[in-house]
Amino acid sequence: MATGFLADLRRRYRAAHPGIEQSIVEGPSSHTLAMIRDGKLDVAFIINVANVPDCHSRHLWNEALVIALPAAHPIATLESLAWADLATENFLVRQGGAGPQVFEHIVRRVAEHGRSPRLQRRDVGRDTLMHMVAAGEGITLTHEAGSHMPFPGIVFRPIDDEKEHAWFSAVWSPQNRSPALRNFLDLAMHMSRMDGLTMQAQTVPSSFPVKIPGHHETGAAPL
Repeated sequence: MATGFLADLRRRYRAAHPGIEQSIVEGPSSHTLAMIRDGKLDVAFIINVANVPDCHSRHLWNEALVIALPAAHPIATLESLAWADLATENFLVRQGGAGPQVFEHIVRRVAEHGRSPRLQRRDVGRDTLMHMVAAGEGITLTHEAGSHMPFPGIVFRPIDDEKEHAWFSAVWSPQNRSPALRNFLDLAMHMSRMDGLTMQAQTVPSSFPVKIPGHHETGAAPL
């Protein structure tokens, strides 16, 4: 929310439409999608979502995957890492949010290096998980926008041989005829097209296996 595409989108919309209040809700996509269908929410932003029944969706932006590790970790001095450097590490993964997709992605990458992954699932929020990483309990995988916010005791490093990205989409109800929503989506799609033009030579696949809505972290905004 603080950096990246969504932060820029909210800032530009606020500048263009200062009379529209943006109200933010966070929660599981199953909850926010129910609010979309009930007309209590205008738009949800969901990671790696397939087609949602009874709703429209539009892929807007991608973010690289990065590793978060304790600042005191021996490999934290390296400017970038490879999965071979990480295969023997202890990974911390959230139970909720995008945790299940992160879990599967780590299992796949570590197995590619002939290792059995060391994974611990924790029923905590992102900030608590980062505190656990800072305390030296393990490392975790996150997306690029999260790495732009400094977190005490943690460094974020790119993964040289990680070519997949996190894939973010807007989801909204076709029954919602709000002009405020239409203006918001028009701006979002314009920004997405402009980003695409600047990156047209780059092929950006989605990251984790697409899952049924209800297992992804999401931010959403009634306008």
